[in-house]
Amino acid sequence: MPYLHSRVGTVGRVMSERVIFASTFAGLYRAFGPSLDAGADALRRSGIDFSKELHPAYPLSVFLDTVKLLAASMGAEGSEDDRVFLVGRGFVKGYSETAIGKALVLLARAIGPKRMLERLTRQFRSGNNYSQTALVQKAPTEFELWCNSVNFPGWYRGILTEGLTIAGAKNPEVTLASINDEGATFSIRW
Repeated sequence: MPYLHSRVGTVGRVMSERVIFASTFAGLYRAFGPSLDAGADALRRSGIDFSKELHPAYPLSVFLDTVKLLAASMGAEGSEDDRVFLVGRGFVKGYSETAIGKALVLLARAIGPKRMLERLTRQFRSGNNYSQTALVQKAPTEFELWCNSVNFPGWYRGILTEGLTIAGAKNPEVTLASINDEGATFSIRW
């Protein structure tokens, strides 16, 4: 059963895989429906069909294929990371139209950018089963954020930039400070 985030093996132990929840795909579809429809055949081969009801969760690989398709649909201008940044920003706008996203937007506006950053693991977990973050405050509006399992730094830069803007940060800047197999560190300021 590829759409379950965990299953019990024959000896009773739980085996987990990284999955992305349907709410994330719903947000992507709200933001980029025409581009996803144009790439429907490739996405079906990857394991998702937006013309049918979404499964509760999908393997991480399906999400990565979807982001790659959307980044390619942004044209050839800029680097892939720049195009993924645009996908991340657009995603937040689409996600904010879902039930979970509406609640997160209200929360972000109520608590502000600093507290939003402090709650990122919980917020990211509304879209997947594996995200972990660690935050270090450097100055009143300057932070260092570590995120595990970063496949597309531009995605994180995009969702953080848009999320911080929604939370009330003025002109947020999110840059990649470092990346390795464990995760990535981002510098954030506004």
